[in-house]
Amino acid sequence: NTQLAITTKSLSATCGVRMILAICQVKKIQSLSAQSIEDLKTIEKIGGLEHLAQLSDELKKAMADEEQLRAVSPMLPPYFAELRKNLGFLLGTAKSLQTHGVNRTKDIQGLLDQLSHIK
Repeated sequence: NTQLAITTKSLSATCGVRMILAICQVKKIQSLSAQSIEDLKTIEKIGGLEHLAQLSDELKKAMADEEQLRAVSPMLPPYFAELRKNLGFLLGTAKSLQTHGVNRTKDIQGLLDQLSHIK
């Protein structure tokens, strides 16, 4: 019985230590989650790319008269086309990043809600 009592006591102590470690881990996750939401809000604010979109549109308009561009320089039409393609990728990536920022903010906020009962 004495050995059983000692084992039960050490098991209880071990469970207590594990519980404390788990709570500390949850608190760290809560803290990092809050900080991550701030990072994601920065990503969500990516904007101000209107000038890039306008430049892409202007390049497209200029490319409509390829002969005139070639008269200025034979390298302009392929250069404009490549630049438009890359601007399109950039603008699409920025929009995708914004969307991911919004969605991951919701995910992390849900996690914080689930962990909110732990103080």
